[in-house]
Amino acid sequence: MEKSVIIPSVFEENTMEFSKIAENFVDGIRIVNFNDKEYVVGNLALREGVAPHKLINSSAEDIDYQLLALTGLVTSTMGTFTKLVVTAGFPYTTFQSYRKNAERFYLGRHEVCFDARTFGRNEVEKMDFTVDQVDIITEIDGCIKAIRNSGENDNFFIASIGFGTFETALSTPSGIVHRTTYSTKGISYAVDLTESELQKEHYLNLLTDQQMERAFQRGSIVANRQRLDLTDLRTKSLRTYYSEVISPALRKKFTDEDFVNTEKIYLVGGGALYSELVEMFKIEFGSILDVKVFPNPHLCAAKGFCLNSMQKAKSIADVEKRERIAYVGIDLGNSNTAIVVNTLEQ
Repeated sequence: MEKSVIIPSVFEENTMEFSKIAENFVDGIRIVNFNDKEYVVGNLALREGVAPHKLINSSAEDIDYQLLALTGLVTSTMGTFTKLVVTAGFPYTTFQSYRKNAERFYLGRHEVCFDARTFGRNEVEKMDFTVDQVDIITEIDGCIKAIRNSGENDNFFIASIGFGTFETALSTPSGIVHRTTYSTKGISYAVDLTESELQKEHYLNLLTDQQMERAFQRGSIVANRQRLDLTDLRTKSLRTYYSEVISPALRKKFTDEDFVNTEKIYLVGGGALYSELVEMFKIEFGSILDVKVFPNPHLCAAKGFCLNSMQKAKSIADVEKRERIAYVGIDLGNSNTAIVVNTLEQ
């Protein structure tokens, strides 16, 4: 059985006591007794927070990473599983320096307290679980695993368009061509352009990066009680982002020789949900490549991470014991945290 969950990657310290204000844990996440403080996370932070936020490309030493990772682990238990095998990842730019601390953070026993009153229960609850095995890989490797698992056997280019980073590589059945790997600025580049243009005429009330990005996603924002349509400005910003960041990166890393035996490019990450951006890839590469958007592209890395957890898990002879283990992929992104869980339950 596979399950996927998306949680906005935001949090805020909050000391309010809530009664039932959400239908489930994911919409009512309030972590308590974390370093002697209480935090609202995800959807609840967006609804009840004043300035919900997250650092860009944070490490396992940062509180935002820890809160979101623990939230992902609690979600992965589904209230049933106490043993987890976990894979998480980082962009190429931070992978080497962040990997070891992340492994240490995930591995072992965890105890998380959360306020269950937010979704209709009576008290603060505590959940205990153990991460038996952990693997940290690059986000692009996770995406490639998911694409290969979908039945793709040919060479392909991959473009991962996230909020914090844009990454690209050429994948062959034998592995990544490392010469072609590259990381640069993500969708935040276009969001910042849009915000700068808006600020010329409107006061935006000191929105956080994550709040501004959600307005960018919606295509509208309310400023000084005026509802503003952002779709034209968003398209203009995305075009600038593509021409100034994405296209030069691809030209820099992909040679004519790379195109000889490669006929496809897969778009993954939350940026692949913008039809305007997909169209720009088609305009530049449509005559030489088949431009494909991976189904649910914002889940691609997490799906690959989950597959990796299943592949890396040590063989356990006791089938009954295996059925009590959850195999988890956590893609802790700058915009959303994607969690994909697979179990042996039917």
